[in-house]
Amino acid sequence: MKDRSEQIVTGSVNAATVFGEAANFGAADVGTLDLSDSFSVPTLTTTQRDALTASNGMLVYNTSTNKFQGYEAGSWTNLI
Repeated sequence: MKDRSEQIVTGSVNAATVFGEAANFGAADVGTLDLSDSFSVPTLTTTQRDALTASNGMLVYNTSTNKFQGYEAGSWTNLI
């Protein structure tokens, strides 16, 4: 197992800050994603979410509606 400091990746994607290896799109080996502790999706208001250049598969927690949302087929949809 990797040293804990090697597992954490911090970055900024379209002004939404993401934490953890889940943000390492395209570069992570399939077997390296460790979600045993926890992970966070970006928390945004509807206005902030709509300012993103979204692509299918993006996830956010919308603080205006208190819903997890995903981007699919060109629009945002509530996941729960």
